[in-house]
Formats: sequence, C-alpha cells, structure tokens
Amino acid sequence: MPWYPDNDGTFKLVGPKKIKVGANGPVKRIVVHTVGSTNPESTTQAQNGCYGTWMGEKKDSMVSAHFCVERDGRVYQFADTDDIAFGTGWCTGGSIHIEHAGNHPLPLTADQMYYTTKLMAWLATVHPDIRLEVEGTGEADPGDPTKACITCHRFIQVAAKREIKAGRLSPMDITDKACPGTGIMGQLQEIANNARRWKALMGANAAAGISSGLPMTSSP
Repeated sequence: MPWYPDNDGTFKLVGPKKIKVGANGPVKRIVVHTVGSTNPESTTQAQNGCYGTWMGEKKDSMVSAHFCVERDGRVYQFADTDDIAFGTGWCTGGSIHIEHAGNHPLPLTADQMYYTTKLMAWLATVHPDIRLEVEGTGEADPGDPTKACITCHRFIQVAAKREIKAGRLSPMDITDKACPGTGIMGQLQEIANNARRWKALMGANAAAGISSGLPMTSSP
C-alpha cells in the first residue's frame, strides 16, 4: 500500500465516485494537473481547494487525484497509489494523478519543482513500470498517453479527441480544460529530467547503503 512517506499530510478520499480501491495496476504513467484555484498563490489549496471542494461542495464530482503539491512544496496525499483516482476521463487507470496548487498559466515554483520531482522519483521506484520520460511535445503533438510516461491532463484530452476521430476510441464527453496550463506544460521536460536525477540518486544511495529517508511503503 504505497503512501508517500515524505508527505506533509493525508486527506483520504472515500467512496466509488472518488476512488476504485486496489484497481490501479500496473501503474505506468504520471499525469500532471493544476488545481485551477481562484486564489492561485494560496498555500492551502490541497485542503481548502482540492479536498474541501471534492469532498464538500461537489460531493458527487468524479474529480480526484492521488497528490497535491502546494506552492511552497508541501505534498499532500489523497489516495493509495494502488487505487484508481478519477483525474481524467481517459487513461485514468494505470496512472498517478498529481495536482499542483496554482492556476493556468502559472509555472511551478522552485519549491514545487523540487518536491514534485522528488515525489515522482519515489513513485518510479515503487512502481517500476513508470517511465520518467515526457510523452508528447505540446498540444499539437500530445504523443501517446497510453504509454509508460509522464504526461498531463491536456495532452490526454487532445490525444483522446484524435483517437475518437480515428475510430480507435469510443466516443466520450470531453470538457476542454487548459490543465495544467502553458506554464507547467513548458516545464514538463525539466520536470522529467529532475525526476530522473532524483531516481538515480536514490539508486546510488541504496547501492551504497545510505538511507534516503524514504522507505518504500508507509501507512497513512
């Protein structure tokens, strides 16, 4: 039951409209999101925006994710990574969904970059099918998000429309979203590069018998 041992708090999602317990394997991709807050510089978006809205004002909403990284870098977890979170309409299963406090077109802060890439490195260690490479280059080329990769909400939407048009995917309702926004989309390659560096460091430390301070699994 992978719960991130370096998280700053947990707000557990419950119920079939929030998570599908134990159904998320094999995990092979990380999907990047932004909260889309009306107060994008707030440092309490995990609890008051993500969890508060999803569990309170919109009790029947299908929106859910595994993590939220605040603007100051604090990491909050909402669901076990072995559980499906409904962060997108397509490629939902086999994915880890990470929300980032802020709104389009804000990029990640330096703190968010540091801690989200550290989180991704841990995820790729716990779920070895994850490939810390960006699939796609932009909205014009979203790549194939069904692959093991790092992708984002908007890339998945654009790719889904392409697949539906080609008859390779069943029609579905898609509400266009800018998530995670041009600022973060422009950082995806840097995010992947930094996550790979963290993963290599974790591997080197493990080989040398040096504790990273991050056990493989933990209970909330």
